[in-house]
Amino acid sequence: MAHEKSEIPRNSSCALRYRESIALGREPDLDETTSLLLRLLNEHGVRLHALLAKITLRSDVAEELLQDLFLKLRKADGLARASRPEQYVFRSAINIAFDWRSRKGREVNAAPLNGEEACSRPSSIEHVMGREELDRVMLAVEQLPPTERELVVLRFLHGSSYEKLADQIGSTPHRVRALCSKAVLRLRKQLDPDYIMESSDAE
Repeated sequence: MAHEKSEIPRNSSCALRYRESIALGREPDLDETTSLLLRLLNEHGVRLHALLAKITLRSDVAEELLQDLFLKLRKADGLARASRPEQYVFRSAINIAFDWRSRKGREVNAAPLNGEEACSRPSSIEHVMGREELDRVMLAVEQLPPTERELVVLRFLHGSSYEKLADQIGSTPHRVRALCSKAVLRLRKQLDPDYIMESSDAE
């Protein structure tokens, strides 16, 4: 299977902005972790920004969090020991975005995420939801167990396939699909009180 490439060219202003913002490559001697981070930033920086923007609903916040993410990963030793660096970085991005949402609580004010500002095409879930509804869903996703939260974000916001997610967590597509279904059921119960009543009546 060919390596999955970003839909946005690396020389786009969005991609360049993040590579230049870290400015790690100016140092004469790069350690192993820094070199790995630069490679991951080149390959996934645009997608990471897009994912952060979709979780926070703020493109400006996503830019700040992306810089924070790479600076923190550069100082930590977890990335160098990770068997799957890409998965480690995306998991860290999801955690840092939801940590930001937790600190802000219900004070999150959505900003427009159009065109290159969002650095991504809208996900399937964004096509059927308004921004306020998406924010409400993100509040519910925040309450999911860590594994289910990660899978929901990567599947429904990031657009990862069940096969890729299964490879990332060392499972099967069938198992990942079941976990996603379970997470969606949790979200439905939390977001739709009428669903709980209907389920109780059915029993």
